[in-house]
Amino acid sequence: MRRILTLVGAALLLSACAPEDLAAVVSQVQLPDLVLPELQSGTIGRDLFLFEDQIDFDGVVEGDLFASGETVSISGSVEGSIYTYGTDVTIDAEVNGGVFVLGREVEFGPTAQIGQGVVFAGMLLNMQEGSKVGGGVTAAGYQVILDGSIGQFVRGAMLRLRLDGTVGAGGNGLLPRFQGLVLNPHAPALSVARVGLARPAAEGGIAEDLQPVLDVVLRIGRELVTLLFFGLLAGFFRPTLFFVWADRVRVTPLVSTGYGIFVLIGGYIGGALAAVLIGVLTFWLISLGLDGLAMAALGIGGGFLILGMILLTLFAAYGTKLIVGTLLGRWILSRVAPAAVHSRFGPLLLGALVYVLLAAIPYFGQALAIVATLLGLGAVWLVWRDMRMARQI
Repeated sequence: MRRILTLVGAALLLSACAPEDLAAVVSQVQLPDLVLPELQSGTIGRDLFLFEDQIDFDGVVEGDLFASGETVSISGSVEGSIYTYGTDVTIDAEVNGGVFVLGREVEFGPTAQIGQGVVFAGMLLNMQEGSKVGGGVTAAGYQVILDGSIGQFVRGAMLRLRLDGTVGAGGNGLLPRFQGLVLNPHAPALSVARVGLARPAAEGGIAEDLQPVLDVVLRIGRELVTLLFFGLLAGFFRPTLFFVWADRVRVTPLVSTGYGIFVLIGGYIGGALAAVLIGVLTFWLISLGLDGLAMAALGIGGGFLILGMILLTLFAAYGTKLIVGTLLGRWILSRVAPAAVHSRFGPLLLGALVYVLLAAIPYFGQALAIVATLLGLGAVWLVWRDMRMARQI
């Protein structure tokens, strides 16, 4: 019980952090002292390798740039791609390729020009206004702030996301132009990011006073369709799975909440530590000249890590809501139509509809999403633990 209370307190403190005070949080985070082989800076062909405690590079690289240090600052021009690891990383360069960065605090300056995409893993990613990314941004971390221009997409696993820049080519480009807030930066729970498309009002079209109502209806409809898709898909393969998880929530709600906090925090901290280990292993293999093995470790390990974080995020965003929805649906049917309680899809369909309607209520819906996420994750953990213990008997 003491451990659960400790986890609850830590989660409350973490959820209370806002973007403006995140710097105070990450400043307290100390990366572990890792014993690395001694790496020598130099060039291999057209590629440049920099391994120093403090790196301040302002030059031209004809190939790829590999940089690892405590503080990394890169400007100038890189014709290839940038692969960097550091505690504090600042990139304000013109890069024809992509940027692959692992760090605690990463910042793209106002003159940063990235020709392809950005892959980030760490605590904080801050893309300043004026910076441009030709491809997409894939991020896994605590907070992501995007005030620049992004050519294609934004995706990943993150607790806080703020998008005040643009996503899409716009103008004469092939992609539509998006702008606006993706995810409430003060929301302490996992959510699914959406980008809204602002359309000018046409003559004879929908009145401006009805547009907010239409937006709410469309948002509820999208949420319901998404929940039903995942729910029906799971029901066809494992029809009783959500019933088992819902029963665990009903029997032990407080214990499920405590373990849900543990799974939520532990999952993302574990993912961040795994990303650090993969990055260290990759640089170590490169320093030994085992480039092929290094790329294999990065590709296989990074692929499994990204897949795991995506699955965790999807389940936290949708699966947990289906568990709570199934519980609500069974409770309602037990009072109005007891014969339908044990049907395969009846409780799930009704519960999903009730959940999205309740989640649309301001403030109450946000609190419901937090509770549903914690309850669902904790119930899955408890059921999995019981099944594992039963196999060992």
